[in-house]
Amino acid sequence: MKLRESFLAAALLALAVVPMAHAAGPVIDWDPAYGWQAGATPTNLPLSGEFKMVGVISGFDAPLGDLNALDPTKEYTFYVHNLISFGTVASGPVSTTFYVTDYSGGTIEVYEDLSPDASFDPNPPTAGVPADFIDGTLILSGNFTRFTVQSNNFTAFKVGNIEGDINWTGGSLLDRFRRIGGELCPGLFTGGSTWNTSVVPAGYLFRHDGKIDLQCPTAIEGSTWGRIKSLYR
Repeated sequence: MKLRESFLAAALLALAVVPMAHAAGPVIDWDPAYGWQAGATPTNLPLSGEFKMVGVISGFDAPLGDLNALDPTKEYTFYVHNLISFGTVASGPVSTTFYVTDYSGGTIEVYEDLSPDASFDPNPPTAGVPADFIDGTLILSGNFTRFTVQSNNFTAFKVGNIEGDINWTGGSLLDRFRRIGGELCPGLFTGGSTWNTSVVPAGYLFRHDGKIDLQCPTAIEGSTWGRIKSLYR
């Protein structure tokens, strides 16, 4: 009897944990962002090259839902850098080839700027890229634990995916990503990409329509002592 009561008490404690509020949509959303790597092509991102991206954020959701990406007096941008290529792996026939490039390292920084000025100047790096995307207040930063660029040479718009996992480390709004107990919810950086030259400015390799989701543990439903005991009667 005591063993059963001890088990039930532990179960009740677990069920009483209050989860962090979950977003209805992506915590951060954007379209577009653009990526580049010196000396690379969309189908060959050479070993040891550094991949970079800049983007303008178009929307937020909880726990950043109070930020207004459409406020004309502000600008929210991000900068991805320090991603080092392991080299591109191609698979499939010449006419229908898939390309996958994995990266090590990497950092993402998200900024709030009170003097909007970001533009995707061609042929980065330039005086404005990435400078105009990192000239505000750092509200979030994190390190990638995984990052992959996928593409192909046969779909109409040469579509693919750019995706990575983020461990958050800093920024003025970092604490909003904490759940009960103080642990930080990791982020998933993901979205579709294209290297069709009709939508990619000169000097960039990919256009990215993407988002960041928070990867918090699944919420646990609260309960009562009476409800739990009833399960064992």
